[in-house]
Amino acid sequence: MLLFDPATIQPAAARRVRCRPIAEDDFHPLVNLLARGFARTKRDYWIRGLSRWRTLPLVEGMPRYGYVLDGGMGLVGAILLLSSVRDGRILTSLSGWYVEPAWRAHAPLLIAVATRLKQATYVAASASPQSWRILQAQGFKPYNFGRSTVFPFPGKGKVSDIVPAQMPEARLLHDHRQMDAVSLTVDRDGQLSPFVFRPCRLGTPSVKMMELVYCRDSDDFKRCAPALARHFYRQGVMGFLVDGRVTGMPSRYHEGQELRYYRGLQPPVLNDLAYTRKTVFG
Repeated sequence: MLLFDPATIQPAAARRVRCRPIAEDDFHPLVNLLARGFARTKRDYWIRGLSRWRTLPLVEGMPRYGYVLDGGMGLVGAILLLSSVRDGRILTSLSGWYVEPAWRAHAPLLIAVATRLKQATYVAASASPQSWRILQAQGFKPYNFGRSTVFPFPGKGKVSDIVPAQMPEARLLHDHRQMDAVSLTVDRDGQLSPFVFRPCRLGTPSVKMMELVYCRDSDDFKRCAPALARHFYRQGVMGFLVDGRVTGMPSRYHEGQELRYYRGLQPPVLNDLAYTRKTVFG
C-alpha cells in the first residue's frame, strides 16, 4: 500500500525520479502500480503473470523483468520486458508500460532505458493508442496493421498434442502449454509444423474461436488451416483470429485492429506472439 498520493507530488520531487531494473522485492508495489494503471485488470492478473514469468528461461544479456521509475517514496512507473529467443535472435516484448500522471514526462526516459540494448528486437505487441506517438519517437515502426477472422474449410492433415523433443520449438510449446495455451503440431504432406493458440470468444452472442499466438509464418498457418479447422470444429470452435490479411479461405479483415510495433534490424514474424503479455499474463 502506498503511503502517499502521487497526484500531490510537486514537479520538483518528480525530477528526482530514478530509473532502475526491477528487483524481486519490487513485486508487491509493482502489482499495486500496474493494477492501478490498468483499470480493467485486477491484482490477481498481474500476480499470476509474474508467477508464470519466474519459471521462464532467462535470456543471457537481457534484464530479467524490466525497469521501474522510483520516485524515492515508491514506484511511479514501470515497463516489463519479456525476452525470448527465436533462431538465435532475441525478441523482447514490452508489456505493462505505465507511468503515474505526475511523472508522465519521464515516460520517454523509461522506454529509452528499457530499449537501449542493440542485440534485441523490441516488440510492442499490445501497444495502446496513447503510446503510439512515444513509440514512433523512439524509432519504432508498425509491422501489423490489422487482424482477420478466418473460417477455413476442414481438410487433410494430422493434428497432435505430442511435441517431438527434437523440434526446435519444443520448449516454446511446452512453456505455453504450462500457461494454459493450446500447443499442437500438424503433419501435412510430411512436414511437421508447431502452433500455439489461446481460446477466446467473439461476437454477441459469443462464439468459440481460437486466437493464433504462434506459428513459424503465416503461410504455415494457411497450409495447415484445414487440418486445424477439422480438429477444432469437433470442440465447437468456429474459426480463428490471426494477424494480417488472409487470402484463399473465408475470412474478414479488420483494418487497424491490434497494431503492433517493433524496433530492430527486421520485423518480427506475423502471428508470433509467444512470450508476450497475451500468453504470459493471459
